[in-house]
Amino acid sequence: MFPSTKTILLTAASVSLALTQTASADNNDRRGERPRGNPYVAGDMHNHNTCTDGSVSAGYSIDRAVASGVAAGGGRNFDLDWFTLGNHGGSGNRDCRFSDTSANLPGDTTTTWNQTLGKTIDGITITSLKGTPNGTGSSATMWRWQSIKEVEYPIIVNRTPMYNKVLVEGLEWIVPGHEHTDVAVIAGQNPRGHGSADKMAEYEFRFDRADTDAIGPLDPKNNQLWTGKDNVNNSGTAGHQKALAGIAWLQANHPLQSYAIPTHTERQGPFNPGGNAGYNIEHFRNFNNAGPTVAFGIESPGHMAQGTTSGGSGSYGSGAVGGGTYGMSGVYTAKVGGMWDGLLGEGRNFFMYVSSDWHNRGAGGARDSFTTSDFIPGEYTRLYVPNTERFRAQSIVDGMRSGNSYSVNADLIGPDLVFRARGRGDWDWKTMGETLVVRPGERVTVEMEMTIPAKNNSPYSFNNPLLVPVGLKKPLNKPSLDHVDLISGKITGVIQPGGPGYAVPNAAGVAGAAIVYNPTTVIAQQIPATQMRSWPLKDGATRLSFTTTFIAGQTPSYIRARGTNIPVATPNVTDSAGNPLLDLNNALVNCSDPACPAHLQTVNGVKRVTYDVQAYSNVWFYANPIFIRPEGSPRLLVEKNAELARKLADDHHHFPWEKWADNHGDHDRD
Repeated sequence: MFPSTKTILLTAASVSLALTQTASADNNDRRGERPRGNPYVAGDMHNHNTCTDGSVSAGYSIDRAVASGVAAGGGRNFDLDWFTLGNHGGSGNRDCRFSDTSANLPGDTTTTWNQTLGKTIDGITITSLKGTPNGTGSSATMWRWQSIKEVEYPIIVNRTPMYNKVLVEGLEWIVPGHEHTDVAVIAGQNPRGHGSADKMAEYEFRFDRADTDAIGPLDPKNNQLWTGKDNVNNSGTAGHQKALAGIAWLQANHPLQSYAIPTHTERQGPFNPGGNAGYNIEHFRNFNNAGPTVAFGIESPGHMAQGTTSGGSGSYGSGAVGGGTYGMSGVYTAKVGGMWDGLLGEGRNFFMYVSSDWHNRGAGGARDSFTTSDFIPGEYTRLYVPNTERFRAQSIVDGMRSGNSYSVNADLIGPDLVFRARGRGDWDWKTMGETLVVRPGERVTVEMEMTIPAKNNSPYSFNNPLLVPVGLKKPLNKPSLDHVDLISGKITGVIQPGGPGYAVPNAAGVAGAAIVYNPTTVIAQQIPATQMRSWPLKDGATRLSFTTTFIAGQTPSYIRARGTNIPVATPNVTDSAGNPLLDLNNALVNCSDPACPAHLQTVNGVKRVTYDVQAYSNVWFYANPIFIRPEGSPRLLVEKNAELARKLADDHHHFPWEKWADNHGDHDRD
């Protein structure tokens, strides 16, 4: 018997791994200062426009995400450093140079391709809908491979010099046999030198199950350019094999210039061998095996303002694995000992990322400050990857692949996280995604330092209603960190396909939250912000840091981190160990401040913590793991795959466009 959805919580862990906190709350001599420059840059890789099922034009989506200040027509911009257009595959009937009527943007109404063929709009002329004819009149659709090549990428080229930001053409792959995966193939893309998104378009044509076009682009003699497409095996177990063929295609053709990151993986429940739903752990393992430098992670869901009195944050219903989200994350990543920890317990290079999955603002228009559905890219979720001297598209893929990245909701922390570890007497620090080699019994030092910004993008200044029951007054528009969890688990080795435990039966609903994939994983130490070193910064932000140590064991392990604004044992939010409860419980809390907005759902006339108020109330960040290996033991898979990437990088024929750009000084961002 599993607990009801009103009380289900994630695995509690209280076992210590000999971590000893040495931090104190005193200020130090860096008062008022922050690190020079930002070591990380923020972006978004998963969002939508009217090329498929989004509400705004492709250009508007870019503008709001990467511009600064206030949009000309109203609404705050969010100043991201990099941005990947990530529409679904398949086809669409709307001209995505226009926003939908539902976005409520002056001058834009729903416009279909049959209305604009032959017209030059924003410098782009579409003369015909190519490939297999699909629909007539206002229902005539453009295949996504064409809109990738001829619409979205030219818009990226036009806007790149406007913002001096790194813009990439990507895809939310509708995966055969499964739900969705974020993909980008950056080979050939070079907006400053125009380039092309042909390789991204080819991938969509070949492997997206919603793209049933049988023709594709033609050469001047009307011959097919992309032959050999499988248009049959698009569902269930056979579909999974086609998906693996897609991953293998990326690995063979673009091993350093592409990624494939499954997204909102719990949403449709467990994998259905006869349909198109979900992922079990063996599917992630298969992806990573087929694409060791391509399929290296999992994405936490977007749609973070959809929470209602019956659940729904992340667009997750009761049938999702876990029955909903936990701390605005899916159970695969939120659960201590869950799916992610199962993969890390093999020593795999499998990391976590976050994105907006922006479609629309629900009851609001695109310029409104409130939302009952999604946040605009950069407004709420930020994926941080390492900054580089010449940051460009390759930097995004390299940063994601390295594991040296972290994911933040509601600006809980800023772009200057330090999370690193070293052995005794060793000044060679290792950070996220890297492996520290130490002697068994050696003392390992872990340091974390972060900035809590003075404000976030919340339009609400009233106190967090989830914290009222524990006597805390924290305005929703001012980030606050309560504590950081250091989570550790043992690495017991890679499980081979067909071996015991490689495939694990899954379950829909809250039953899925009870499955433990790595029983060694525990919250090794919990560090309250009040016990960290703290000093104020000149812009009103606060810098926090702590140092702790533990004794390395005989077995390889990893340590990852998460932080939150929610104290341990907060009613309806966290359990007695600080793990997030099912987010459905948040809606049991009243929003009783007079400033609580009118759009919140009510029960018996009383507003509840729902929609965007819920999202800004229940805030977390996740940092990817540092791996620890005893000296003399075999290298971990994460090390082997990192070495594979380094060897591929030495072979320049894998990415000739980047080599050309280096030789000609043509870079995405100076």
